[in-house]
Amino acid sequence: MGRIKNLKKEVEYCLEKYPQSRNSDIYLTLAIWTVYYKDRLVYDENNRPMVRLEDLYDLPREDNVKRVRATLQNDDKKYPPTSLAVAKKRKWKEQEWRDALGYVDNPSRG
Repeated sequence: MGRIKNLKKEVEYCLEKYPQSRNSDIYLTLAIWTVYYKDRLVYDENNRPMVRLEDLYDLPREDNVKRVRATLQNDDKKYPPTSLAVAKKRKWKEQEWRDALGYVDNPSRG
């Protein structure tokens, strides 16, 4: 159970700190690995991070990250996607998404 609580904290931190991670589970997973699991990364000659196959056992899996992110965004309505297209794919209503991001409708438009 402790590992799941840790993952929730890791997901929340990255969703807050890296808004782009709200739109992509792959980006979110990589952000978590980069921030919390630096010791599992190796770097190539161009200083690009890589993961050894055997280290995948010790890293959070994308499907688990996705599940936590979905709960935070869809159930708790926290850290909404920053892209309307992504929000629509995830079944957010446009006005609900705008409200969550703090957009104010312009009454003079229309």
